[in-house]
Amino acid sequence: MNMELNYPMIKKLIAKDWYLTRKIIALYLVTGMVALSFISLGEWQFFMGAVLLVTAIIGLSNHQISITLIQERKDQTLPFIMSLPISPMDYLVAKMVANMTIFIIPWLILLFAAIAVILATPISDGLVPLAVIICVLMLVNYCITWSTGMAISSEGATIAIMVTLNCLINPFMFIFSKTPSVATYIHTNDIVWGADIIGIIAAEVFVILLSLAVAVYIQVRKKVFL
Repeated sequence: MNMELNYPMIKKLIAKDWYLTRKIIALYLVTGMVALSFISLGEWQFFMGAVLLVTAIIGLSNHQISITLIQERKDQTLPFIMSLPISPMDYLVAKMVANMTIFIIPWLILLFAAIAVILATPISDGLVPLAVIICVLMLVNYCITWSTGMAISSEGATIAIMVTLNCLINPFMFIFSKTPSVATYIHTNDIVWGADIIGIIAAEVFVILLSLAVAVYIQVRKKVFL
């Protein structure tokens, strides 16, 4: 396969996806910030805010994948893109850069905002490692879903993976909360990055890189888009 990239077309495809998702980015960012404004107000407000924050991140992930991958195929936008002077590699690079930045930039804003709220309010600082683990889990789910959509090009498979991963979030949150380093310090102001916490985050990062690598490997072997 010709690995020479068509950078002008890649930039236009990236700009297209950012334009199409600009409103949902703003919507879920505002929702996330509203969620964070609740969590320091009391016990039930904390749980309501935490659930709303997780929901906002999941919503951003699912909504933008639906718009930029699933809807693109349903609306027959992909055949038009295929008619442009771009290769499957150009398409992959454009989608990876666009989708990753569309999700990761708001995700980082909400992650750092959550950490800042925890540190600046009476909430136990020991929650920081758990918050990081859960937020990275959201990124894991996003990357696996995106990789499925890119590699398989199947709406049904992408939605099935999306729903399955969303259903697994609560069980994983429960398991992570029982991790020794988390459970020991979660109600204290000590922020402890134990070996078990570092191990979980390292495993999450590995899954992220693996899922993206598999999607790239499958896509670069394609001579056509589908």
